[in-house]
Amino acid sequence: MCLENLIFSNIINEIDVSNYKNRSVIIKGCSKKNIFLTKGVKNAFNGVGLLWVCFGIGLWTLAGCASMQSPSGGPKDAEAPKVVKEKPKNLSTGFSGSEIELTFNEFIKLNNAFTEITVSPALEKPLDIKASKEVLSIKLDQALEPNTTYTINFGKALGDVNENNLLKNYTYVFSTGKVLDSLAISGAVTSATTNEPLKDVLVFLFPTKQDSLLGKKKPNTYTTTDERGNFKLSNLRSDEYSVYALKETGPDRIYNQGVDEIGFGTTKIKLDKNTSDVKIRLFKELPKDFKVLEKKVELDGRLLLVFNKPVERLIVKELGGADYLKNSIKKYSTLGDSALIWTPELTYDSLKLGIYSGAESISIVDINRNKREANNRTPIIKDNTLGNKLKPGLGYSLLFSMPSELIDSTKISLQSDSVKLSGWKLGKTGGLSQVLTILYPFKAGRNYTVKVAAGAIGGISGLKNNAFSKTFLQDGLDSYGNLSLILTPADSTKTYIIQLLNEQKVVLKEDVVTAAGTLSYKTYPIGKYNIRVVLDENKNGKWDSGDVAKNIQPEKVWWFDKTIGLRANWDLEEKITIPADF
Repeated sequence: MCLENLIFSNIINEIDVSNYKNRSVIIKGCSKKNIFLTKGVKNAFNGVGLLWVCFGIGLWTLAGCASMQSPSGGPKDAEAPKVVKEKPKNLSTGFSGSEIELTFNEFIKLNNAFTEITVSPALEKPLDIKASKEVLSIKLDQALEPNTTYTINFGKALGDVNENNLLKNYTYVFSTGKVLDSLAISGAVTSATTNEPLKDVLVFLFPTKQDSLLGKKKPNTYTTTDERGNFKLSNLRSDEYSVYALKETGPDRIYNQGVDEIGFGTTKIKLDKNTSDVKIRLFKELPKDFKVLEKKVELDGRLLLVFNKPVERLIVKELGGADYLKNSIKKYSTLGDSALIWTPELTYDSLKLGIYSGAESISIVDINRNKREANNRTPIIKDNTLGNKLKPGLGYSLLFSMPSELIDSTKISLQSDSVKLSGWKLGKTGGLSQVLTILYPFKAGRNYTVKVAAGAIGGISGLKNNAFSKTFLQDGLDSYGNLSLILTPADSTKTYIIQLLNEQKVVLKEDVVTAAGTLSYKTYPIGKYNIRVVLDENKNGKWDSGDVAKNIQPEKVWWFDKTIGLRANWDLEEKITIPADF
């Protein structure tokens, strides 16, 4: 049948042109004329109208049969499907039917319908939902409660066929009574550590009498935040609610402690009128149960233990009485979330270790050593230069991969421009250490070479170093500046942690402050810096996360609203007044 006949006979409605939505296509007729069909194809084929652009002179006529060819290009479809018809209409009252039909402006498909689509209040039976071309049919094969407002939330279930552009958080609301529940809760979600708004975060409600966040029940009433971190939950009944925010690692709408990020309202919301400006700060809660995430003997023979959370007063002991850790050196991380142990010998096949928080035993682990692995226990030497430059004011330091000691200082030399230098000294020596500092009045702009001959350094293993040589430049002050912060806390009764961060938001230094005063940062590389202030409520000298079960919010942070630009060879002062409440 010819294309013009198809159009006028209305059979055109049966042609699947979804692949050509918002694309330019070529219609080739038997007349051998190329005709361009512009965007709006689907609407055109559904009787909204056809827009034909003909390349040629004068009017064109269509004769003979036509065929559709592949698109020659055009913009990619980036629009989510739109609802063009609802039957019954959304926000209807007096609902008594058993089926809902939604018509969209393009072909649609369902994504994870079972997990994404929810009904509030919950129904006894799951909805029977089917998508066919542009139509979504919903069958309610069950009795509904009288005088009740029902909300069907589609989450991220609705997408178009071509690009799966999602229609997020579409809700269909109806009431079996004469009125709709019309109350709303709105607010914003921000990061607890950066104060920045967070998008695509799940926000949901539980009536307090049914609060089951920690009971692993999925919420029925939820939405997600927009680009500015804002959210709104509508068509709510008068009740008391708990509000939560959740940034998931998996799309199950269930809080996984220690993995997902969580936030919650500071108080319960007794909803008898519209409530706005609800502020939720998102944080990662420390796991309740202690676990050893990693335990192994590394190739250089050191024992590595990594934990899922910090341990106060961390102690690692050998159990079983074998005493393989005799004369070992233990190094615990500052936070107490990891441990390194160096032993003089590798004579054990396995170890049983006890992990303690002070006097309290919190875990027992077994570590097996793979005897087939070739262990390299030779101490490796590095240094404290950055990009082969030594920061002004620092001594030059040799850094060892394991606790080591100086065996022979005559095997260490310092030279400049191939001239051997004298008058340099070594810092603290004697005993096992991982640092050896060379003291000398290094001059800016000059190159120096440090040589450490083989056998100068002996590691805890008894093995000695291989030869090491390093040439570096003593950097000048023209690459650095000084910063002074003049601090005035508005509330002198509180304790604050002042953090200096670089442009990548990495904490470089932090100081505990309890009163007005000045903090000085000497010889810092030129660049941009930020200041973050932590309200140290428990006065433990660190930022503490929140606790959902105990209703404890994370400690508040405040960012100085100015990025500090540190210039070369410059002394900069910044006056900062810390607000009383933030």
